[in-house]
This record gives sequence, C-alpha cells and structure tokens, in this order.
Amino acid sequence: MKYLSICFGLLLVFSIILSGCKNQESTPKKVTLHFLTAIQQANYKEAKKYATKNSKDMLDALSSFQDMLSEQSLERFQKGKIAILDTKVHDSTAIVYYNSDKDSTRKTLNLKKENGKWKVSFTKETILPDFNQPAPVRDSVSTP
Repeated sequence: MKYLSICFGLLLVFSIILSGCKNQESTPKKVTLHFLTAIQQANYKEAKKYATKNSKDMLDALSSFQDMLSEQSLERFQKGKIAILDTKVHDSTAIVYYNSDKDSTRKTLNLKKENGKWKVSFTKETILPDFNQPAPVRDSVSTP
C-alpha cells in the first residue's frame, strides 16, 4: 500500500511538471517565434500549426507570393534573426512586437486563444498594410 502511494505521488508530481512545460511552450512569445521561423523557412505546413483557422488561407496566398521573390530577397529574409521586443496579453488576445536584424522596423502580430491555445491571427491587411490603399491621384492635364 505504501509503495502504491509513493508511485501515485511521483506520477502526480511528473504530471504537474509536464503540464507546466507544455504551457510554457504555448506562450504568445514562443508561438510567434515558431510561426515566424516556419515562415522564414518557407515551411507553411508548420506555420499553419500556429495560425488561427481564418489565417490558414492567407498562408497559402503568402506561399504563392514568395515564389515571385528574387533569390536575393529570399536569402535576406531567411537569414534574418527575429527578436521579440514586447508582448501584451489581455484575456484571450495578445499583441507581440518584434523585429529582425535585417529590418529593424517594429512589427506586430496579433494572437488569439483558439481551443485554449495561442494562435497567430492575421489578415492580408496586417501582412501587406499598403496593399488596399487607393492609388495616388495623378493630374490628367499634361504640361508641355
């Protein structure tokens, strides 16, 4: 009986430790790093594991856009080191601020909890913010 109690106690301790490790792997910061690393490696199947259901279609579109980039652009993007600058969590949403050593511009990713797990939530507008901007108005009168 004493042996059974000790085994049960050890099992309980290991369960608590393992569940704690799992939760640390799904923080907004870790999910963002995994997601961005997968994008850098053009591993869209892996990136989809960290994206919301609504964002998965955008990954397919992003993958087709990547095919149009030059080798030099791809290499520069793939070799950049990502740094998480800040994370703001509010209930079931989070904003992660990050940059790259190849582009120091501060960028953001939104995350949502989906089925209890943090997932990256993005749209075309968050990836390509200038894409839907109206074209500049040009003067139709030409000057000699």
